[in-house]
Amino acid sequence: MSGFKNFAVAGAGNIGRFIVEELLKLKQTGASSTDSQSVTELAKLGAKIASVDYASPSSVASALAGIDVVVSALGGAALGAQVLLAEEAKKAGVKLFVPSEYGIPTEGHTEGILGQKASLHKKLKEIDLPYSLYYTGPFADWVFNPYFGWGLPRNKVTISGEGNAPVSWTTRRDIARFISHASTALPREKVEWRTFRIEGDRKSLNQIVTEYQAKTGIQLEISRVSRADLEAAVQKEPGNFGKVLQLIWDKGDGLVGETGQLANPDWPEWNPTSVVDAIIGANPRA
Repeated sequence: MSGFKNFAVAGAGNIGRFIVEELLKLKQTGASSTDSQSVTELAKLGAKIASVDYASPSSVASALAGIDVVVSALGGAALGAQVLLAEEAKKAGVKLFVPSEYGIPTEGHTEGILGQKASLHKKLKEIDLPYSLYYTGPFADWVFNPYFGWGLPRNKVTISGEGNAPVSWTTRRDIARFISHASTALPREKVEWRTFRIEGDRKSLNQIVTEYQAKTGIQLEISRVSRADLEAAVQKEPGNFGKVLQLIWDKGDGLVGETGQLANPDWPEWNPTSVVDAIIGANPRA
């Protein structure tokens, strides 16, 4: 076992609330968040809530007193706050930092959100604060929504690109379960400076459509955007993260790694949810 007992989760929204819930099941966590609804719900479950100003070193430092592990679940515009969070974590004696990754591998990226995430790895090495990186692929229970072309309530789906490239998919609950387990059950030498490549399922978009229709008996109306049109859209709007991701997936870069690189065997009992079951669970039919 790692011996880590006191956890702080920075941000308790889209993925963070699941991580807090899973840590609470192990009777060890502290949580910080600006999402009032999540805060209220997590407090009822037993989380200790700290209101943190991520622009204030003293505020961050106060929240990290006595903490062994910081799990960052900050996203979007808040990603930049991870630098201060890491610096104050090091000063506070935090032993392990889990950056906000939870997607495709970011090594080698230099621009946009992915580049911002990758730059933090270098920062953590510079200050000698051990990290655990978790590459999980897209959230299987969330990403199949209209923003990415999935209008399941209307039985309409738009596939951008060819849709043949396999992608790693993992639900937020399964990600949270794995992080909580690995951070507490594995020895420190297996979590410090470690990149965990985990996936709940590996399927192409076309395979997902076929399996979803077969399992539900629902016929989907499929529209398609060509690879050329998708590339043109990204060139026109390079800041459109949704289109950028779809192009990355279609080019075959949506996998967390080769099968032999997966960390799934570190927890044989994990038993993650398949991508189609995750979609069905997130989109129940009356």
